[in-house]
Amino acid sequence: MKKIKKARFAVLALLTILSMQLLSSCSPSVQLTASWRNSSIQPARFSKILVMAIGKDLEKRRMGEDNLRLELSEHGFAATTSLDEFGPDFAKMNDSIRMRRILLDKQFDGVLTMRVLSVNEHDRWVPGDVYYGPIGYYHGFYGYYFRVWGYYEQPGYLTKDVEVLLESNLYMVASGDLLWSGQSKAFSRNPTPEMARRYAKNVVKDMISKGAIVP
Repeated sequence: MKKIKKARFAVLALLTILSMQLLSSCSPSVQLTASWRNSSIQPARFSKILVMAIGKDLEKRRMGEDNLRLELSEHGFAATTSLDEFGPDFAKMNDSIRMRRILLDKQFDGVLTMRVLSVNEHDRWVPGDVYYGPIGYYHGFYGYYFRVWGYYEQPGYLTKDVEVLLESNLYMVASGDLLWSGQSKAFSRNPTPEMARRYAKNVVKDMISKGAIVP
């Protein structure tokens, strides 16, 4: 009887935890939570956009830039990544006047940047619960099996919540004006290719829908 209860309890607890993880994985991993467009400037029809991710992690920068460039290209924009055009150190340049001159010489008229604003991480305890259901079977009279019902407990577990805030800005190179800004929220420190793709789609779709850029 004890062995049956323990086995049944372990299986049910495992299935419950897996189902909760599956449900959480189905939720959007990155969301555009707010955006703003400079209404004092007419929508820009850019001829060449530079996509520039700012940060220390070269792999994440590459993933972000490549997906934004791809998404812009799919909407008819000519776009290039800063890593391909200038290398990894260009985004670290502090001389804005020199950067502007370089971009104008290369005939860029728009710059789309992305960077991490903050990372918040904390542990959260998910309490267990008690359920009523079948816990085993007994062999009874005449060879029949009878289901036995009873209470079983699902154990609690510790999970880690991560919230990453991302900022995207679209600038006009000639004037330095900010045309559009968006803030996104992600739920993982380590973006997957799917997350980067979704992020890019959210950003470009919002810029077009708000009239910041014209396809």
